[in-house]
Parts: sequence; C-alpha cells; structure tokens
Amino acid sequence: MASVGKTWEFGPSFMAKEMITVLEKEGYIPEGKAKPTQGDMVPKLGAADAVFFKDLFASSLRFLAMRFLWEVLELFQVQLHQLTPNGVLTLSKFCWACESYGVEPDLDTFYEYYEL
Repeated sequence: MASVGKTWEFGPSFMAKEMITVLEKEGYIPEGKAKPTQGDMVPKLGAADAVFFKDLFASSLRFLAMRFLWEVLELFQVQLHQLTPNGVLTLSKFCWACESYGVEPDLDTFYEYYEL
C-alpha cells in the first residue's frame, strides 16, 4: 500500500456520537461503522479507518465505490479529508457515469479525463 499524503492538525474533533447517529439514520454510513475520536488532536487510525468531514456528505460522498476511492487517494497521495466538496462531487459523478454504463470505476479512465 502506498503512503498517503501529509495532513495538517485541525484541532480536536467536535463530532459527537449523536451526530454520527443522525448520519447513520440518513443512510450516509452503515450503522455501527463510525466512531468519534477520543479527544485526539491527530486521530490514531487503524488499517480500515478513515477521517472524514460530515460536510462532505452534502456533496454526495458515499462509500459504495470504496476500492476506487482508495486507489485515487493512493495515486494522488492525498487523504479523504483533504478532498474539497467539489473533488468529492467529481469522484461521485465519475462513479455514477461508470455504473450507468455497467462498468466498474477505473483508475486509468479517471486519470485520462481528470487531473488535479
């Protein structure tokens, strides 16, 4: 697995368990799959953990195309929380277009059509 890009310290997270429950009820994340940080300034992530901003869900972030998303993050050496809402929307639209044609989102095709 390639190393991910560097990030900044954003300070402590204000995401509470109640806020996560709302995201679960709205169908953004599977129930029981998210947890708030424990007051860490820099979250201690496990292998399957990801940091995200709840506002990214407003721009259609979904975890359905997870393999493709991780490939993009590794290729461009960025972390999920470093994507702008427009970047998330671009990835979502690309995945939607691929799925509309009955194909899996492909990194080579994405790379041909988009650049940072």
